[in-house]
Amino acid sequence: MKICSLQKKILIIKFGGLGDVILSLNAIYSIFNHHNKSKLILLTEEPYNKLLVSSNWFEKIFTIKRSFFYFLDLLKIKNVIDPNEFDFVYDLQTSKRSSSYLKIFYKTNAITNGIGKYAKIPHLDKNRNKMHTLERQKSQIEMSEVDYQSKIDTQWLFKSKFTVPKAKFVIIVPGGSKKRINKRIPKEIFLKITDFLLKSGFKVLIVGSADDFKVCNFIESSYPNVINYCNKTDFFDIGKLSLKSSLSIGNDTGPMHLISRGGKKTMVLFTEFSDPQLCKPVGKNVSTFIYLNDDDKFYKKIIFNIKSNLRL
Repeated sequence: MKICSLQKKILIIKFGGLGDVILSLNAIYSIFNHHNKSKLILLTEEPYNKLLVSSNWFEKIFTIKRSFFYFLDLLKIKNVIDPNEFDFVYDLQTSKRSSSYLKIFYKTNAITNGIGKYAKIPHLDKNRNKMHTLERQKSQIEMSEVDYQSKIDTQWLFKSKFTVPKAKFVIIVPGGSKKRINKRIPKEIFLKITDFLLKSGFKVLIVGSADDFKVCNFIESSYPNVINYCNKTDFFDIGKLSLKSSLSIGNDTGPMHLISRGGKKTMVLFTEFSDPQLCKPVGKNVSTFIYLNDDDKFYKKIIFNIKSNLRL
């Protein structure tokens, strides 16, 4: 049902993957803070409503299932919100699709911040596509005189009742989105990393989603002593586990962005198909490595850094 209220609203539009959502937290909180901590309205997709509701920044969170045709999305959006009720709209997705959503606010009094012809406050920086997500969003919302908050409280990401192993352990995230298989390093490298960690006296916890059953089971079939949590943890469980881990290692994928926010030692493995300068996870103990089809050289470099992080 539609929002019905005399009170004006502030809308944030944010879709994308988990990593994109995590990288947007600073911008979202900055908008929340700028508007005197008035509760926001969020337009997103599942399952991020279940994640972001715990932030307590939102009065309402609405989700739509995006369609192949953009105009169908507009119909879905109009079914859940009234465009005339908003004073401000911030598009933090800034894709061609989400930019088209601003059309429904164009003839209203809403001040829209985004890109494209329907944004009343457009982000026109010619270098925006060369900026890291944090810097790009900072520059974008500052166009609306929003003071960007580089340090925010994200403790809510790590609250869970999940039982954490008592033994010292390392988290491995060997998978990633099935839509971007080319962002995964070879599974054989993770197999060797697992072997090294087990021989070094650490438990190995494998984390992944339904997309990752194959690679997680591949590792477990060779090393039955690993703890395979594939598709057995939610966002908050992963967060809690990461705070107790000695180290987390994984591909450039959503859970690594969440893990990095906890400030623990985190190693993120990139391929040539994604650029850490544009989208690397943020955190005070994050290190990134780029795989260039150099299996043996890359593996040795990773092991060297694992030894350094774990003081072996």
